[in-house]
Amino acid sequence: MPVYNVYPTGTNVHPGVLLQKYGLLLPIELHLPTALANLYVGQNQPIPPPTIGSALVDTGATISAVDETYLTAMGLQPIGQGQVSTPAGQQLQNIYPVQMLFPGTPIPPLQSRVLGMHFHHGKIIALIGRDFLCNCVLTYNGLMGSYTICF
Repeated sequence: MPVYNVYPTGTNVHPGVLLQKYGLLLPIELHLPTALANLYVGQNQPIPPPTIGSALVDTGATISAVDETYLTAMGLQPIGQGQVSTPAGQQLQNIYPVQMLFPGTPIPPLQSRVLGMHFHHGKIIALIGRDFLCNCVLTYNGLMGSYTICF
């Protein structure tokens, strides 16, 4: 069973404060879905480079979401639409296929459908929702400022 432990170190700020301020962040690489990448290879087309950033674990999100700017830059096309609830009310968002990798972690790659959203959070390019979390055990230790994800 792959286990990913995160313990903040090297700071004079209480670890629980760091976890509260930044949340559960995972390193993420966004790639074309495997089937689409294979199609590109078969047609001698270059595969777009992965998008690299951070993903914020969001236990309130039913489905994972990625900044749509990066999805369209990779040449991905929407495969449908989904209704989502936001603080601004109900919205219709595009759904895209994508492969998510989590470099430097034992978290297995995930072929997924994600909502295309527009984030304004700098290095956060994705939200990891309950569609991801339903496949693992998540332990959030606010007192120690740590978290563990097991598959």
